[in-house]
Amino acid sequence: MTLTHDYVQQVFALLEQGQIDRYLAEYVAEDVQWTITGSNVLADTYTSRDDFVNRAIARLKASLAGSIRWKVHHVYVDGDTAIVEMTSIATAKKGHPYRNEYVWIQRFEAGKIVEARVYYDDVLVDKTML
Repeated sequence: MTLTHDYVQQVFALLEQGQIDRYLAEYVAEDVQWTITGSNVLADTYTSRDDFVNRAIARLKASLAGSIRWKVHHVYVDGDTAIVEMTSIATAKKGHPYRNEYVWIQRFEAGKIVEARVYYDDVLVDKTML
């Protein structure tokens, strides 16, 4: 499968609709290597989809009052890799807005994300989760 801009837009449309669980189930490989960069509480390399969901996504969801929605601003595709610039909006259980900015670099194989590197606002993540 050749990775295309339209396919990446389709994948990330689920995040724009607030459907992170469906995004993870349908488009993230079970053996994904997912790295969250920085020095925040979620920064680590997760070695499977379940590891990422259980140690990162579940913690993020637990710190938010409701769902998180992303807005894709730019998509760049080169070979099997997509770079996606996004923002998100949600409300932390602590009451403050959770508006983050992201760059996700993701490598695809057979339509599934097999590697990911995430860059975002460390300070906001820690403020929300700690």
